Amino acid sequence: MAKTKKTEEPQTETEENKTVTAENSVQNNYTNLLHQGFITLAFWMTFGLLLEGLLGYKIPAYLNDNLRRELFRLAHTHGALLSLVLIVTVICAKAEFIKPNTYAQNALRVGSVIMPLGFLLGGIWHFESDPGYLILLAPLGGVLMIFGVISCALSVKKN
Repeated sequence: MAKTKKTEEPQTETEENKTVTAENSVQNNYTNLLHQGFITLAFWMTFGLLLEGLLGYKIPAYLNDNLRRELFRLAHTHGALLSLVLIVTVICAKAEFIKPNTYAQNALRVGSVIMPLGFLLGGIWHFESDPGYLILLAPLGGVLMIFGVISCALSVKKN
């Protein structure tokens, strides 16, 4: 018996398929960004209600610790506002006002999480008059957010 060799023809993607794949990838990135924005907004709004409850019921661990109260408020405020930045970024991108690259999107996603998390964790474990070491996450998140926002600003489409 003679063995026959099968020759496989290389499959090449057409430019059209590559474009469709790239567009689907961009849409998935925007969907993920939007999901993160709404989920984190819901989380930080719930956290704000918890803070209101602690204040309303006059919980001593919260009321008597000014540093903790301040850092928790900073976490709540930054978390909610940075979640809105994610949502606005997706709205602007879908309206084709901006075209943020992957680095900008990832910087916004990570920065919007670790900045408020730094405030929160710095307030949970802190020294007598100074925040805990995990507060260092906040400026790192701030730098990532600044990079993401500047990248988005530079990607503004001119009409």
